[in-house]
Amino acid sequence: MIITQPVSFHDSHSFNSRKWIVNGASVRGISHAREHNLNQDSIYWIRSDDQNLGILSVADGHGSETHFRSKIGSKIATKIATRTLHKFFTEYPLNTTTFPGIRDIIRYSIPRLLVKNWNDEVSEHFRRYPFTSIELSKVSDKKNTSVLSNIISNPQIAYGSTLVTAVLTENYVLFFQIGDGNILIVDNFRNTASPFDKLDETGDGNQIVIPLNYTSSLCMNSSWLDFKVRIYPISDLKPKLILLTTDGYYNSFENESGFYKIGADYLDILNNYGLDHMQNNLKLMLKATSSKGSGDDITLGYLFEKDR
Repeated sequence: MIITQPVSFHDSHSFNSRKWIVNGASVRGISHAREHNLNQDSIYWIRSDDQNLGILSVADGHGSETHFRSKIGSKIATKIATRTLHKFFTEYPLNTTTFPGIRDIIRYSIPRLLVKNWNDEVSEHFRRYPFTSIELSKVSDKKNTSVLSNIISNPQIAYGSTLVTAVLTENYVLFFQIGDGNILIVDNFRNTASPFDKLDETGDGNQIVIPLNYTSSLCMNSSWLDFKVRIYPISDLKPKLILLTTDGYYNSFENESGFYKIGADYLDILNNYGLDHMQNNLKLMLKATSSKGSGDDITLGYLFEKDR
């Protein structure tokens, strides 16, 4: 059974003697609301009991005059990434692959595939809905002619977006990221960490990091080279809660330690008050954070291991 959901509703699935909840929410930032701008963030997930997969993606469209279709670009990013990874890991189940084989697949295949599929979907959208004179006039009013010419020659620029994705399989947890955004992993003891905190450039052991040049967007040339990627055996990571957020959340805090505290806070809410309380109040919590903090759109998605 395969289930996909938009922002609301909670889903549970069982594998490897675990019961996982996949859920999340997205809110428009207070500053965007004041300026009557739309929420540029997106969230999407798939859970599949048959293939023992849980896949969650969040994205943040850039929202500038140059990236005037970034809301569409972020929506395409989350759906395409989640569906692409579901298809990929259904065809190549990691429990039948050696670790060196997994490393090569992750390093050389997935980022390139994600970018290709995003570009293909963007190109199809542009073919069906070419830029309007109103859209282009807004760019030409604020940018020089070379910028406008570049957008016309490279329509994907208008759709620019970040992407953060987590894949939970029976034996592994994988993370993919390009551009801004954050991932927090919380264990049963409320310890919180990021999968990209420490780089292991050798790729040895039970972790993979591919430290490549940084870029902020899927729309850049050869953007697949700029993905950060990690893979952990689930038995080593022992996650209780995995959080994915767009950068509006991180930017609402004065320092990194303040942001990291939300990992234990959300785990406490889920453990002490339950899933319904979490989802019924999540948008209110995100709106309050945006209002008191960055003012930006905020999206939070999570995978939570529910006690049986």
